[in-house]
Amino acid sequence: MLRRVDAGWLAIALALTYSWMAPATAEADTAPAIATYRASSHPMRYHLALPAGWVAGRRWPVVVVIPDAAREFEANLERFVTARGGAGWILVAPEVMTCGGARSRTSDHYSYSAAEWDSLLHGDDFAFADAGIAAVLADVRRNWGGETKAFLTGWEAGGHTVWAQALRRPERWRAVAPVTTNYQRRGLTEATFSTDPQRSKLPIRVFRCGAPTGEVAASMAFLDRQTQQAIADARAHGFAPVKVQVVPGADHGPLAEAVLAWFASQAPPAR
Repeated sequence: MLRRVDAGWLAIALALTYSWMAPATAEADTAPAIATYRASSHPMRYHLALPAGWVAGRRWPVVVVIPDAAREFEANLERFVTARGGAGWILVAPEVMTCGGARSRTSDHYSYSAAEWDSLLHGDDFAFADAGIAAVLADVRRNWGGETKAFLTGWEAGGHTVWAQALRRPERWRAVAPVTTNYQRRGLTEATFSTDPQRSKLPIRVFRCGAPTGEVAASMAFLDRQTQQAIADARAHGFAPVKVQVVPGADHGPLAEAVLAWFASQAPPAR
């Protein structure tokens, strides 16, 4: 069942995002540019955008951002940089192999070297994501003061990654926001669904664009069916996702503003 976002709630939540998450100190007027790294203990590469005013010696909330099947990792991350404004999120886009099918899984979407790419072609993409994201989050904690648990979001075909990560690895996430997602149980079997006793407490809020345009508008029923299947599977395995939240007037996309506002409302970090 779909529920529309109350416009007043969204405005308040956005305001709270920035009041709760303003950096404690401001040694820089603008956020550093997006930088690309390789995880220190894994081949996974990732893009990272520190917030304006980032300083060492304190803990910062982390948002992991997964793109759609276009796999434009950095461009998608830039949308969250814009939505973040002056808020204190560390934004991370790991170069996962799981956000879409084989047709868009081509080397030109990635920053892996030719040798690295060749080594990845015949592996388990979801096992690579599990280990790689763990390594990335460990780097972010060690090098930039990221909090122990991160927030996770992704849209459309990024839903394959987001749902698998939420349902396989709930212990690493503070809250999860799938957005207008695909879901075909990729990476999920009865053996890979988590049995962590805390899984029912993981906040999961699905967002949906309220005003899709073009070809996407005709495919929304298909996306809605896949999302409902994901919610049903999650509940059948002990998770407790809440009702889908429709963002009025929003076209198909990552819905970065609404997602960041909800993350802040779920678990505002200490100032």
